[in-house]
Amino acid sequence: MLHQRLLMEEELTASGLIDLINESFPSLRISKITINNRGWDNLVAIVNDAVVFRFPKNPGAEKNMKSEIKLIRELSGFPVSLPNYTHIPDSKRFFAGYPIIPGVALNNASTLGKGLMRDIKAILKYLRNLDISVARSAGIPIYDKDSWLELHQGLLDSFEQSLSGITEPSFFPELRRELIDAISGISGECFSLAHGDLYRGNVLISQRHDRISGIIDWGDAFYGDYAFDIAAVTLDFSSRHSMELVREFSPESDETAIKRISYYSKVEPLYLADNLMRKGHTSEAKRIVYEIMKKGG
Repeated sequence: MLHQRLLMEEELTASGLIDLINESFPSLRISKITINNRGWDNLVAIVNDAVVFRFPKNPGAEKNMKSEIKLIRELSGFPVSLPNYTHIPDSKRFFAGYPIIPGVALNNASTLGKGLMRDIKAILKYLRNLDISVARSAGIPIYDKDSWLELHQGLLDSFEQSLSGITEPSFFPELRRELIDAISGISGECFSLAHGDLYRGNVLISQRHDRISGIIDWGDAFYGDYAFDIAAVTLDFSSRHSMELVREFSPESDETAIKRISYYSKVEPLYLADNLMRKGHTSEAKRIVYEIMKKGG
């Protein structure tokens, strides 16, 4: 059954969540619940340190989660653990839960050792080899060269709208030149399924930091530039790791992979700055933009 009513952000109270989970899954018998409301799109509640429930905060997040669940069901044989959504209530309020995947966030690691790189390569190889029909079946966005460039031009327009007052006049014109230089030469062979948000907390690793234990939060998945995931997963680490992945997964026709990764990495902090600025957190947004400009942005 399609859920007709969205659980909006202002309704997301601890007591309300407990009641909703209890009503939908009485066998869980909640003895402990940890709530995290810091996410942009979803509130997360962990019950009994065993089940992760995600509650969309807006209609777009609800749509993305439904696509995520469809997509994950298509990813049989994935190299590491994925959220197994076993708790989907027949309720007017859409939310879903899965058994917790053990691990810590990737940003706990100081480097990408051989074990982590081996798993990253297995994940990227799996995604690169998937047919576009998987994306169609899941209902996730599908891009080609023109629509991919249009998407990123639109993102810059949005960022400029909110951040132009705290950036230098040359900041966004320069980013547009870098965007055109990086993406205008992209070939069709560069397009495949991508996680779309392969950053930090969405990559879970073992306590020993030697293996990837799971990949979560597939709500931003798309069929587009494979280099986007490389830029994300290597963002906080040495550039030699991204170069190694490019050498392994870049088609012969791809001559701008490193440029695209550099561009995606430079723009990544603007997503947070834009979000902060639109919520009125000007000083925090300024600090992020200042760090980008200081590095030559």
